[in-house]
Amino acid sequence: MRQSGAESIIDSLSREHSAALLTWARGRFADGRDAEEVVADTLVRAWRGYDQFDPALGSERAWLFGIARNAAADHHRKSRRHLRSVPTAETADVGVVDHELDRLVEVSHVRDALDGLSDHHRAAVIDAYYNGRTTTQIAAHQQIPAGTVKSRLYYALKAMRGHLEERGVMQ
Repeated sequence: MRQSGAESIIDSLSREHSAALLTWARGRFADGRDAEEVVADTLVRAWRGYDQFDPALGSERAWLFGIARNAAADHHRKSRRHLRSVPTAETADVGVVDHELDRLVEVSHVRDALDGLSDHHRAAVIDAYYNGRTTTQIAAHQQIPAGTVKSRLYYALKAMRGHLEERGVMQ
């Protein structure tokens, strides 16, 4: 039996991302069933809105984690009307993994923003923030005036901020 395009999309999303989404969701919910429900809701939302996914704006995983955050928030809102489970000591260990996944999502968003810059702007940001060079050192390394370095950093950071705000990572 052949799969339709929709079935193929949901299968692909589930196969490639459900384990990471479930690990992330388990760090947010004391009850594993709630985490599984959020992952299922995330995959359904992604499947329904897959035509809105634009790879030029970021990776598929980052897009899915944005959907997962919204699904988790909706689930938390719904659960406020019901009794909540008390987290066990076992759940506390998952928080470390949750923090690492949040960091991974943020790094993915920053990487996407960095990839959206021109080569000159990206090189200035990498030299300043990843290589720890001063404006003077960057100017000497790239053989350009210090004022050009300052300008490139200003416009690169402005563009990255816009990219991150657009995706709800920054406000």
